[in-house]
Amino acid sequence: MIVALGLSAVLVKGVWEGKSQNEHRMAPEADSTPSDAEMKLTDMEYTEMQDGKKLWAVVASEARYFQNEQKTHLTTVRLTVFGENGGDIHMESREGILYAGTKNIELWGAVHAMLPQGYELFTERAFYEHQEKVISSQTHIHMFGPEVESLEGEVWEYRMGECKALLEGGVQATLVSSCPETTSDRKPIGPQ
Repeated sequence: MIVALGLSAVLVKGVWEGKSQNEHRMAPEADSTPSDAEMKLTDMEYTEMQDGKKLWAVVASEARYFQNEQKTHLTTVRLTVFGENGGDIHMESREGILYAGTKNIELWGAVHAMLPQGYELFTERAFYEHQEKVISSQTHIHMFGPEVESLEGEVWEYRMGECKALLEGGVQATLVSSCPETTSDRKPIGPQ
C-alpha cells in the first residue's frame, strides 16, 4: 500500500508540474536502461480512481519511473480496465509503459486479453487510451470465444463506453455452429 501511495505521489507530482510531453509510442528497443530510472519499485499496484469509481488498475512485478520522460516502465504487467455493468477487460503482458501525463498505457510482449462475455485475444502490442477509453492493437491479433473458434485480423479496437469492437485488415474467421438434431418423427421436405 505504501509503495502504491509513493508511486501515486510521484505520478501526481509529474502531472502537477505541468510538463508537456510529446508522447511517442515507444518500441521496446528504444526503452531507457534501468540505471536511468529515478525510482524503482517491486510488486507495484496502482488503481486510477475518479469520483470514487475505479477506472483501471495495474499490477507489475517491477516499475521504473523516469521523471524527465514522465513515464513508468512496467515488467510482468496485469492491467484491468473497469467497464460499465461488469464489462471489465483483463490484460497481461511481459512489459508495458504507463505515461504519467495522459495516463495512457502501452503493453507489449505476449499480450493476452480476457474480454467481456468470454472472449480471449492474443497479440504482441496493445494500447489503452485513458481519455477515450479505447483499447487497440496495430499488430496481428488472434481471438476466440463463444461460437468463435478463431478470429484473426491486423487492426483491432475496443470502445469501452459502447461495448463495441472493430477488427480490420485480412480478417479471417471460423465460427462454431451447432446443427439442430433430427428426430424420427420429422417428415422429409419435398416430394415423397
